Amino acid sequence: MNEKFPYGYDVNAYIDKAFEQMKELYPWAKKTMLRKNWSYAIEQVDGEYQFVTYFDWGKNDIERQVLNCDGEEFIETIIDHHHDWIEDENPVTETFDVPASCRCLGGWNLETYRLQKHQLGGYSAFVQAGNRSAGASRTFFIPPANFKLPWEEFLDKYLELVPPGFFYADRDDLEKAKGLKEFLGY
Repeated sequence: MNEKFPYGYDVNAYIDKAFEQMKELYPWAKKTMLRKNWSYAIEQVDGEYQFVTYFDWGKNDIERQVLNCDGEEFIETIIDHHHDWIEDENPVTETFDVPASCRCLGGWNLETYRLQKHQLGGYSAFVQAGNRSAGASRTFFIPPANFKLPWEEFLDKYLELVPPGFFYADRDDLEKAKGLKEFLGY
């Protein structure tokens, strides 16, 4: 073993570590939820072992990429390839819109700020901002460990995850939202 390959040369050890880390944020995740298009290997390239990713575009079109990274970066790459798919496997069942004071920057407005409860468990924040012709949204899954904290500490951690700003609610907005604590199980 060396620093680049802390878990050895079996690629499954890195996939397992990535999945363990995903389970911390997505406890409902199952390996069957991982994208089937991605596969991974550790191969010798020019006489040195390297991490390799393969993406199957279908119809015998497979893209191979040799990564010049260490084991931790490889684990992060695996997580990055799959987290959106795992999130999509857990549909929203209930929402709570947080009324936020008007936020505007450069013609863009905060359009939606909502907390969401998911079918397989867990909560996320959904934020959308835009102007009359463009927009963007972002979803933040809230780590389940945060819900073990008292309400005030939960808010501190939450605001680290979704920091207040032009297109995000601030602590005052969250504290004034009637029913939010109950929605989140407090």
